[in-house]
Amino acid sequence: MADEEAPEQGELAITRTGDRLRLAREAAGLSLADVATRTRITQRHLEAIEKSDFSELPGRTYVTGFARAYARAVDLPEAEIGAAVRRELEEDAYGSRPLYEAYEPTDPARLPTARLVWTLAIIAGLLVAAYGVWRFLSVEPDEALLAAQNQAAENSEAPAAAAETTPTTKAARPGQAIPADAPVVLTGISEVWIGFDDATGKTENWRTLDAGETYEVPAAYIQQFTLRTSIPQALKVTVGGRDIGAVGPADTLVKNISLKPADLIARAEGAGAAQTLAPTTSAPAAATKR
Repeated sequence: MADEEAPEQGELAITRTGDRLRLAREAAGLSLADVATRTRITQRHLEAIEKSDFSELPGRTYVTGFARAYARAVDLPEAEIGAAVRRELEEDAYGSRPLYEAYEPTDPARLPTARLVWTLAIIAGLLVAAYGVWRFLSVEPDEALLAAQNQAAENSEAPAAAAETTPTTKAARPGQAIPADAPVVLTGISEVWIGFDDATGKTENWRTLDAGETYEVPAAYIQQFTLRTSIPQALKVTVGGRDIGAVGPADTLVKNISLKPADLIARAEGAGAAQTLAPTTSAPAAATKR
């Protein structure tokens, strides 16, 4: 009786597809590592297939595919094994599990290659470099000119006395009353750059005047800032309509020019007095000659 029951127990031991795959592997003298190498499936998943513990596998499609690949590796009919696995999945109500879960990749071909990583890194570097070039080219060219002129002014500032002896472009009229709030207007004779400095000498605002363009200095600027320019002969300054003359020697960067009407008129009066000094001293000599 015991001998008759032994075959039945042996048959029951091979009722699952996983047992059949395991026995075929052992008969072929293969280890799980050998099968993993042939199929590119992790040993953990292969062990789950041999135990018919499909809950350890990522999904229905992967279960059938893994089992068929295992069958090919141990020379079993893969279509038959695949059909058997599908039946077992239905019996175990495996269909209630999500149809897709993340699969643990083991095939090196699925991983990003070093070449791809380097390509992406190079592309990112090129984008950063392109952005830097764009930022550099988008900077106003006058900003670089402003920085250079400011540095030049700090290194060698034109003597104030030279500005005082510059001939005026229009004869000053001594004694003319100019209101303290008279408008100060800057006019470009030709293209000229002007800037406004605060008490520390820092240029807070600047602009370029085209030939014939006028700019009325705001009242707040008159009280808080001083004027600087790089081409004094190209700039006309008027106070209440009165031309005060050049504010410095030609082609010289000048700064610290007060914009207050009284100071500008005093500058014009000083320049006018310097102009009339020579004729006044020569008049007695002419009279003596007669």
